[in-house]
Amino acid sequence: MLCLGLLARAEDRVSWEITPRVTAPGQPFRLQIMVESDVVLGGAQFISREIKPPRGMALRLSGQLIRPGSNEATFNFSGVAPEQNGEHVIPSFTLRFTRKAVVVPEIRLRVSDQVAYRRETQARAELVLPDRVFYVGELIRGAIRMRGGEDEAVVASYGLESLAEGFSMTVTAERQAMPDALGQGLQTTFDLTPLREGEGEFSLNGIMLVQSGESGVFSQNGRDRPFAFRRRLTVAHVPERGRPPEWNGAIGRFVAEGLQVSKDNPEVGEPIRLRAILTGEGNLDRILPPELRGDETWDVLPANERRRRAEDQRMFVYTLVPRLPGRLRTPAVRLAAFDPATKTFSKLEFAPLEITVTGNAPAQVDLVTADPAAPAATTLKPVTGLAAPQPGRSPGLFAGSPQGTLGDAAGFWSANAVALGLVVVATAVTGVLGYLAAHPEIRRRRRARAVMRAALAEAAACQDRRDAHGFAVAVVRGLQAGVAARLAAEEQAMTQSDVERVLPGADRARLDRLFLRAHADRFAPAGPRGADDGAAEDLALLRQLLSLS
Repeated sequence: MLCLGLLARAEDRVSWEITPRVTAPGQPFRLQIMVESDVVLGGAQFISREIKPPRGMALRLSGQLIRPGSNEATFNFSGVAPEQNGEHVIPSFTLRFTRKAVVVPEIRLRVSDQVAYRRETQARAELVLPDRVFYVGELIRGAIRMRGGEDEAVVASYGLESLAEGFSMTVTAERQAMPDALGQGLQTTFDLTPLREGEGEFSLNGIMLVQSGESGVFSQNGRDRPFAFRRRLTVAHVPERGRPPEWNGAIGRFVAEGLQVSKDNPEVGEPIRLRAILTGEGNLDRILPPELRGDETWDVLPANERRRRAEDQRMFVYTLVPRLPGRLRTPAVRLAAFDPATKTFSKLEFAPLEITVTGNAPAQVDLVTADPAAPAATTLKPVTGLAAPQPGRSPGLFAGSPQGTLGDAAGFWSANAVALGLVVVATAVTGVLGYLAAHPEIRRRRRARAVMRAALAEAAACQDRRDAHGFAVAVVRGLQAGVAARLAAEEQAMTQSDVERVLPGADRARLDRLFLRAHADRFAPAGPRGADDGAAEDLALLRQLLSLS
């Protein structure tokens, strides 16, 4: 009780200092926070996690001083001022120590363009990103250019990240840029992909290491300097007006390089591989393989995707089986692409190759037809060298055989009709089974449609009894089955990203909530089950996938 009383009476004194107190737009500054308490503070944790600087300001913890057994602590931050004039406020946040948490009041920074500051003397970072409307699923190439100044040079960079929702970002390369008039610089490139439609804020944070004077990289003059960018981006779906039926998600500028075959002179029934090579700039990874249909000359198996080492190249591989001999042309491979710069669609077609197929075609029966207008007397009798059988005479090979011809026997024609029917049925069954064996995707999609219909019925039943967990499990099972059938993959391995590949317009946030609700009981006991407000949209998404199958 005595310790609790002492802690309750403890007072925290927090002060801060910004150097310089008034900064120019984009000017670096230093922030120092001093904490003094009546109790021993202990170590500090997660210092920068709760700090939320205003829009356009970069702020990073550069050092801290906490002596063991002391009740004082000092934190140093490095930052870059926003570009807008005025007073900018860093909201109040909490410093968490081992013994207690200390609240830091709000911090104010004044920015004025009246302050004498030469931008050319300091190193700076620039965001390179197209200024236009972006599209869901598009691959956008961006870069951060870090330029040196008269007094500083950029020697390294790290920590490039974005926490913006609705965008997927991947750092692709960090390379040394050519020296410019102001000094040495670096450039870091990244790929940005919008995931949902609407207007949103794209944020990008990072740190660059600057060096003052002529000293080396590992001298004491080097220091970290954060940078932060905030940009408002508009994202839309690819327009439906004018969209060709061959469009399969390609956004960018592409060129159909050509087709390649594994063998130029196959035999009838011998499988060969057909490769279609697509090059260009765009979302190559998100393009669905063009669908090829078999005909009377070729049997076509589904595409097997392959990717070369080159980043601007994509390869689709098909298996072809020739059905007839002769000089055949490979099936046409067609697709369409949307150019975001011109907002127009373009059609691409690979020039077919001519293949010489050897071997023999399946056996054919030549049919002999008679002229019905010819007189009956002119019909020639077959010459066999045997005497014509006398009517009513019993053959001498078997004693006691019935008199008359075999056609006069009872049940002769009905037995032959039954045998002919069995032959026709067996031939049809064999043909159907062979076709299904050559096209396994038919059975997969048929099974997927059955699973999705069952999932719709089960989801409707769960909705009636207000079982949100069972509803989510049924819808997710149906989505996984339908997506797996189109991508030729395992159902349990399908995720939200795979659903977006098949249904580019699907809401990612809704998919995340749906999959989390369906699989939450794998990691923790299920919560109370009730109705779901977005059940109609979830069922509409499953029905849309069922209509595509």
